[in-house]
Amino acid sequence: MITGHSLTVKTQRAEPVQPFVQQSQLDSACGVHVIAAILSITTLAKPSALANMSYRKHGVAAAVWRAFGDTFFSGVYASDWVERFASLGLPLELTAKYSPHDAVDAYALDWLMQGSLVALVLHSVRHARTKHWTLAVGAEGAFVDQRHQADTVLLLDPATDGPVFAAHNARLRLKGHAVPKRPAKSEKTGRPRPVTWLYESLAWHPEEVHLQAAVRVRRTP
Repeated sequence: MITGHSLTVKTQRAEPVQPFVQQSQLDSACGVHVIAAILSITTLAKPSALANMSYRKHGVAAAVWRAFGDTFFSGVYASDWVERFASLGLPLELTAKYSPHDAVDAYALDWLMQGSLVALVLHSVRHARTKHWTLAVGAEGAFVDQRHQADTVLLLDPATDGPVFAAHNARLRLKGHAVPKRPAKSEKTGRPRPVTWLYESLAWHPEEVHLQAAVRVRRTP
């Protein structure tokens, strides 16, 4: 990815193209927008074709619309998103983890530190019904005892404005201690206790969220 006045990616074309497409206030297609960004970054589809996927008859963009068009205004659950995405038959490897039971936070950070793209489902702590897809593109942190300890996830989020001179336009900042490899259990319920993150962007007030799902996406030969 190439940072500048707008984020671009290098393709076979002479000029770099923009992989970011912003979600509108009317649709619930954040999951589709994340897929469009993934396909643009991995150069499996042209951003111009993805922007007009509902009109396309052939190619990857048309296949994405056939698979996800019915979710444009209703949204899509994580397991369904993975199944539909995999059905496209693209050279991508998808690895999914769900809810605190799968230590989703620890897996997401590990994958990001390995350089993978990770699609995330955020679940609002305050508004229980609010769930949102976003794309994690990196992680930040500090060196503690000669080890890098990540505490911030960098996001390319379709819900806010495109990034300027950066590869991200939002972030998740860890609240509290480091992410445990195994989620702690609640003393009252015995269930895994979710890790709380603070979502931050220029377009929205900071909000506490939990990770409901993480899907690593890797290009295969």
